[in-house]
Amino acid sequence: MIKAVLFDLGNTLVYSNLEDAYQRILAEQGFTKPLREVRNALIKGNREFDIDRHEGLSANEFYTQWNLVQLKHLGLEGSEARKLAESINTQWWKFAQFHVYPRVKDTLQRLKRTGLKLGLVTGGFEEDIEMILPSTGLDEFFDVKVGVNTTGKRKPHPTAFRYALRQLGAKPHEAIFVGDDFEADYLGAQKVGMVPVLIKRRSSGIQRLYTDSCKLPHKIRTIEKLNEIFDILNQINP
Repeated sequence: MIKAVLFDLGNTLVYSNLEDAYQRILAEQGFTKPLREVRNALIKGNREFDIDRHEGLSANEFYTQWNLVQLKHLGLEGSEARKLAESINTQWWKFAQFHVYPRVKDTLQRLKRTGLKLGLVTGGFEEDIEMILPSTGLDEFFDVKVGVNTTGKRKPHPTAFRYALRQLGAKPHEAIFVGDDFEADYLGAQKVGMVPVLIKRRSSGIQRLYTDSCKLPHKIRTIEKLNEIFDILNQINP
């Protein structure tokens, strides 16, 4: 019997145009770059950035280090790049706009009405959650919100999932996890013993890295729209 449904955040419930925000921030700082050049730099930088090596950093320093890798692929390095990387952090929430995918709010409302507990486990930081959820109108839905710095561990590490389950009072087999990243979300939840579901969002540009990063096995639970989660619930909870 399923008692809880947990979700990833970015590219699962909400999305943003990362390259557009990056280009606008750079222009604000006096660095005019074509959007295609920014997109290619972000794709290269994202592939190069070693997340595990930067585990344990504060949100500000983590994103500064992430920015430095992206800026290197735009031809910016040294002390000038460090200053710009920190400025990007400062201005990020001024330019980044997050949008809720269709059917997300209706689905979350319906899940809550059935009495299910809802949780959020993201690869972002608590600071990101605190900015994104209120601005998108999703803050009211979740009984637990887990960022990287909540537990000090990032998905697919089991600590993040297990912490959320304890807070919800649910055992792994009593919970579904929905996310767009096969390794971090699907395999991570599966290894803990949760019911994993992969949502295959249509993506473009930099966001395609997260959804098309690996070849998927045939026999996995997938949905394309969030409200399809009710089909899975009906199969498990007849």
